[in-house]
Amino acid sequence: IAPSLIKWWLLVAIAMTEKGELADDPEVDLVGIPEKNTASEEFNEIVFDVVVKTVEGLPRARRRDPDALAESVRRAVRATLNEQWGKKPLCLVHVLEV
Repeated sequence: IAPSLIKWWLLVAIAMTEKGELADDPEVDLVGIPEKNTASEEFNEIVFDVVVKTVEGLPRARRRDPDALAESVRRAVRATLNEQWGKKPLCLVHVLEV
């Protein structure tokens, strides 16, 4: 898909240690997504919380697998945005092992 055809998307960057723990806070970048939902909660904060909750809720073995971790986070973020906003934007998750 050509980038110009994508209206809403987000990027999540997660730094993980080799022990399967967050090395730092995840980075979230939303493009074309409203700043707040109907309850005036900021989507940046909603997505950030979902990412952290998803990572911490996974078994350590899945947290050590970058592909499994990225897919779990992608699904959780898209489901949350669909629930809160009614749309499922493209979600790119980058897992950096440090």
